[in-house]
Amino acid sequence: MRKYCYVGRSAVNSKLAFSTYSLVEGAVKLTLPLGLDSTRGRSSIFYNSRMVLNRDISILIARSLQSEVKGGLRICDPMTGSGVRGLRYAAEVDGVDRVLLSDIEPDAAALSYYNAVSNNLDGRVDVQCMDANVFLSLHSVPGKRLHLIDLDPYGSPVPFIDSAIRAILKSGVLAMTATDMAVLCGVKPHACIRRYGGRPLRAEYSREVALRLLAGALVTSAGRQGMAAEPVFAHSTDHYIRLYARIKRSATEANRILQEMGYIHHCFRCLSRVVSRDQPKIRKCRRCGSVQTSQAGPLFLGRLTDKTLCSRLIRLQDPRSSGSGRLRRLLSLELEEADAPPTYYTVDTICERVGTRTPSPVSVVEGLRACGYTASRTHFTGGGFKTDAPVEAIINTVRESV
Repeated sequence: MRKYCYVGRSAVNSKLAFSTYSLVEGAVKLTLPLGLDSTRGRSSIFYNSRMVLNRDISILIARSLQSEVKGGLRICDPMTGSGVRGLRYAAEVDGVDRVLLSDIEPDAAALSYYNAVSNNLDGRVDVQCMDANVFLSLHSVPGKRLHLIDLDPYGSPVPFIDSAIRAILKSGVLAMTATDMAVLCGVKPHACIRRYGGRPLRAEYSREVALRLLAGALVTSAGRQGMAAEPVFAHSTDHYIRLYARIKRSATEANRILQEMGYIHHCFRCLSRVVSRDQPKIRKCRRCGSVQTSQAGPLFLGRLTDKTLCSRLIRLQDPRSSGSGRLRRLLSLELEEADAPPTYYTVDTICERVGTRTPSPVSVVEGLRACGYTASRTHFTGGGFKTDAPVEAIINTVRESV
C-alpha cells in the first residue's frame, strides 16, 4: 500500500457494510451500494448514470492530452464518489502513470479502492480520504503537480478552482462540471453574482450564458494567480454544463485571455443582442428602442471549443462503444459551431414573435448562408442556430424557409 492510500487490500477481502449490485461502464466493472443510482435514490456515495456521456468525453480529452506528454499522465479526481471516473481514466487511457482519487466520505474512499482492486487497477490508482481543497493543496508544489484535474462536484466547482489551478502542471488541463443550473440560468441571479462574479440572463440562450459565466469565473481566478486558463472544449448536456481549459503559467497569456471578458446586452422585445468587451451603457434597445432589456456579464466571450482538439476527439472516438451515436453527434455539432459568434437563436422563439409556422433549423441555416452570413447549428438545442446576421435578416430567412 502506498503511503497516501486510504485503505489497503485487506479491506477488499472483508465484507462491505452495505448490500451491493454490479454494473459495467466503459472498461470498468463497478460494485455499488443498492439504492445508489440517481434513478433509484440518493446516497453519500454517489453514482450518476446520466453522466456517462460526460465521462466518455473526459476519456477522449485524456487520450488527446497523453499524446502531448512525455512519460505517463498524472490525473486527479478529488471528489471521486464511487470511483468510476478515475477508474475509467486508469483503465481506458494508455500511458497513465498514476490516477489519484480522493473523497471526504470514508465509505466512498473505501469503495473506490475496493473497485480499483476488483479491476486490477490498484497498481495505478491511489485513494485517499480527504477534503478536496486540502488534497489539491498537497499537490500544488513542483514535483507533485498533475496533468489533468477533474472537478465533478454536486453543484458548483467554484470553491475548488483556486486550489485546482495551483495543482496543475504547465499546459495541463482542468475539467469542471457545474450542475447548479438554476443559479447559472438566471433563476437565482444574486447567487450567481456571488458565486460566479457575473449576472446571468433568462433568455433562449441562457445555457450558453451559463457556460460563459463558468468560463469567466475560471479565467479571472487564474488571472489573479498570474496564470492563463484558455477554454478548449465545452458543452451543455442534460442537467449540467462541462468545461475543459488549458492552464498556462504565463501572465502575458493571462492578460490576453482576460481581454475576452465582456457583456451581452439583450432585448426581450425584438430579440436583438449586443456583445461588448466593455460594459455597455445601454438603457434602450438600439434596434427597436424598447426598455425591456437586460445585461449578462461579465463573462467569457471568446471561443469555447478549439477546432483542432475537436477534430482529434472525433478521430479518437471508438464507434463501437455504447452511446457512440450521441457522442458523435455532439462532437460534430461542436466542430460546426466552434467559430460561430456568442449566443444563439431558436426557431421556435423567432416564429412565435413573427406569427409563422416553424421551419427546420437546417433550412434556416442554409438560407442564411445563401445570403452571405455565417450560420451553423448548435449543440445547445436541436432547434437552435448561431449566426452573425442581424435580426431583420433572420426573420426574413425564417419566413422564406416556411
